[in-house]
Amino acid sequence: MQALPILCYHNVATAPEEARFRLLYVSPDSFERQLWTLRRLGLRGVSAGEGIVRLHNASARGCVVFTFDDGYADTLTTAAPLMRRYGFTATCYVVSSTVGVYNRWDAEFVGERKPLMSHQQLDEWLAAGMEVGSHSLSHQSLHELPREAALYEIAESRVALRNMLGVPIEHFAYPFGRFTAETVELVRRAGYSSAVTVLPGMARASDDPLRLPRIVVNGERGLWNFLLHVATPYERLRRRQHSP
Repeated sequence: MQALPILCYHNVATAPEEARFRLLYVSPDSFERQLWTLRRLGLRGVSAGEGIVRLHNASARGCVVFTFDDGYADTLTTAAPLMRRYGFTATCYVVSSTVGVYNRWDAEFVGERKPLMSHQQLDEWLAAGMEVGSHSLSHQSLHELPREAALYEIAESRVALRNMLGVPIEHFAYPFGRFTAETVELVRRAGYSSAVTVLPGMARASDDPLRLPRIVVNGERGLWNFLLHVATPYERLRRRQHSP
């Protein structure tokens, strides 16, 4: 059975000294080493849309899905040029009400206000051959909201991004990776074709497409740890351990 690694990044930048979650920062040099190594291994980085299609038509071998949460400006200014150099594409999950501002949902907690891509920058991201998905309207913990409020966060973000960018918005990432059975059904009701979590493991064609696992790339770990997760059976075994 084919298995598809879906990578989860947040920041391609050097972590500030005072950063509370340094693991969410992958330095530009480390990111390029990851891209170079994957290509040397004969692997290719693809968007969520392409990867999921390939998973279901049994042509995903050799593919690694690249995803970026939140829509930070360095996803465009730093990550995108490197990915284009290696012929890779990616999906960025955008918080629709914060386009062009900063990470309002956790700036005080993590100790950094990071600029988010503007409308123009999102257009540039798309023009570079990349994909945009939704990360909700305002990045709230959806399972803590009343049902109708959660549905609004999920559905309105899809509408807002589609109207803003003029492209289909088919893919969703759960804020903070948190979801419940009810949240999944709301995402299904909103019409998304896939949704990603931060559950461990590689995606399989038999998975519910609205509960896909991802590999969170830890910026505090080196290249060998990265390859352990992406290019060995480790994540298959890890997923088996976390299965009910």
